[in-house]
Amino acid sequence: MGKLLATLTKYPRFLLGFVLGIFISAVRPFLDWGRRSPLAAVALIGAVISGAICLMQILDAMLVVSGEA
Repeated sequence: MGKLLATLTKYPRFLLGFVLGIFISAVRPFLDWGRRSPLAAVALIGAVISGAICLMQILDAMLVVSGEA
């Protein structure tokens, strides 16, 4: 039973490492691009903020609490 639990505790660490690896691989080119020019950095920050706002509004519309609608 102890070996099973030891094996099961490895899966969350693997999943976290996998997701972080994909995220870092996807973000690194944009960070290099943003360091080259200030205008690109401002555009990148604006895109991240607008994307976060859009995602929050979509999730808010999808996850309507029963008392609000």
